[in-house]
Amino acid sequence: MFKFAFLLQYKRVGQILILLMLISACQSEFVLESVPELKPQSNAPFTRGNRSPYVVFGKTYEVMPDSLGYREIGIASWYGKKFHGRLTSNGEVYDMYEISAAHKSLPLPTKVKVTNLDNGKSIVIRVNDRGPFHDDRVIDLSYQAAMALGFVERGTAPVVVEAIDELNFPNREPESDPEHYYLQIGAFSKLLGAKKQVAEIKSLLTNRQLPILEVNILANETESQTLHRVWLGPIISESTRDQVIVLVQQARLGDAIPIKTNRIK
Repeated sequence: MFKFAFLLQYKRVGQILILLMLISACQSEFVLESVPELKPQSNAPFTRGNRSPYVVFGKTYEVMPDSLGYREIGIASWYGKKFHGRLTSNGEVYDMYEISAAHKSLPLPTKVKVTNLDNGKSIVIRVNDRGPFHDDRVIDLSYQAAMALGFVERGTAPVVVEAIDELNFPNREPESDPEHYYLQIGAFSKLLGAKKQVAEIKSLLTNRQLPILEVNILANETESQTLHRVWLGPIISESTRDQVIVLVQQARLGDAIPIKTNRIK
């Protein structure tokens, strides 16, 4: 019995050796002369994290083809200890003490400028994660980024998020990008008051010799309550900004506090 098992094992070894010789002979016909070197590019699009569409909590999201010219006003939040040390959507390790951000639809990675409309502070951030998956949030920042923008204690802030075309597309011929202005018209504890002011602002600006301007309501949480702030913009010229401020103040619809944003070169 032992001898039979030994002969069977010996036969199998022989078969394996013959198979290896055949593989070697086949491989000798295909010679790979050189392997191209893959040079890391910190801002090159990732395959991981850019799958589109994707589904989270039963809702479908789509990733933008590119970030060229992207600009959006909305509410920013931040995420910290719960996700510290976990992998981001593009496979990097999330560090709450580094500057980074999550966005639902921008390609990963994308470099953006985020401006806090409450205090005018701004920072350049590299988006490398997905989120926040809340309809009323436009971007989720790391703890350190939120600290730099001054809203860690509050938790959220109204912001303008602008893709920096010069950094995201370094080989593209840069275009002139004028300064942009946003006007805070009013702040209301109740959403109904904000909606009323939006209707009044739109009526005021109708049939004026002005470019079409967006009017947004951003719900911003404070220590004691939620404020519904009415924002007008972007406005791309000082003359238009000044004209709108005069119209709003003359109609006694608000103070029209201006905030200036422009892309960092």
